[in-house]
Amino acid sequence: MKYIKNILLSCTVVALTSCVNDDVNYTTTDKPTVSMTGQSATSIMEGETITVSLTTDATYKEEMDFKLELVSGGSNSDYIVSDADGLPVGATSVDDGFGAFGYKVEFPAYAENHTFNITAVQDVLKEGTENLRFKLTSADNKNGLAAGGAIFIDLEVTNYVSDELVAVMDFDKTVSYVTIEQKILETDLDDETVDHTDSLCNLIDYDFYLGSWFSWASCPEEISAANAAANPGNTTAPGGPLADGDYVIVADLYEVDLGLDADENEILDGDFALPFTLTINHVGTFNASIDFPATYFSNSPQSAAGGNGQVLLGTLSVVGGKYILKNADDEVVAAE
Repeated sequence: MKYIKNILLSCTVVALTSCVNDDVNYTTTDKPTVSMTGQSATSIMEGETITVSLTTDATYKEEMDFKLELVSGGSNSDYIVSDADGLPVGATSVDDGFGAFGYKVEFPAYAENHTFNITAVQDVLKEGTENLRFKLTSADNKNGLAAGGAIFIDLEVTNYVSDELVAVMDFDKTVSYVTIEQKILETDLDDETVDHTDSLCNLIDYDFYLGSWFSWASCPEEISAANAAANPGNTTAPGGPLADGDYVIVADLYEVDLGLDADENEILDGDFALPFTLTINHVGTFNASIDFPATYFSNSPQSAAGGNGQVLLGTLSVVGGKYILKNADDEVVAAE
């Protein structure tokens, strides 16, 4: 009888074991899905902002990360992203593991809704209407999913136009030069040659004048209403449209400071040019530039040292509210 019971028990165990399916996964996790419920505007002007509203079908105990990127219609310099309070959101990079340029949008833990802002950057350029398309996808921790795999945001941006003058003298140019550390002056046996590469912003100080307005102690130098408001001590600008007339444009090499080491008796080996670019903008309607690759050199007269560092760059003529840029020889470079 004991023998028969053992046989029956063995058969029962075999039968039960044969019914187990090792391929079945009894635990599943459904990620929350985030959708866009709307955007505050679909068409704006440069400088304006829209708010994008998101919602989730289920809250989550941790933040859900998404990436917003521009996929067509413009360039990454055309927009910036901020949070619901208007604070800037840091741009992503390849080093972050996010791939191409974009912005990280963080849907907060336990939140049902979330908003963020997209601002169309206001610039001085003459441009047509741009149709920007953005894509929002799950990224980084991937705790949440974007509805349909990606959320698309379409935005029409029209050009900003005003009667404002923005004149820029840009000398943020990289230059290379050589110095010699003479050390002991009585002999050149211990002289050491040093190679330098730097931005002119760190080496020189230009002053910039247009008519009765000026800008100094910054790089680039900019004569504009916005810059005058931000730097009232060293910048002035017209308060409205320019009246018809001629406005002389002048640069002044105020100072060159290479930071030579006096203890090493360091001197400049040779001379090098101090290039800059002049750009005149009638905001949104006219942009014209002139390059000055070798107007000044490191040994040119400096106003801070008692010399005359001023050079005529050209003239801005305004006729019927339209701009005409002329060079120092009174030749028309560009006309509105």
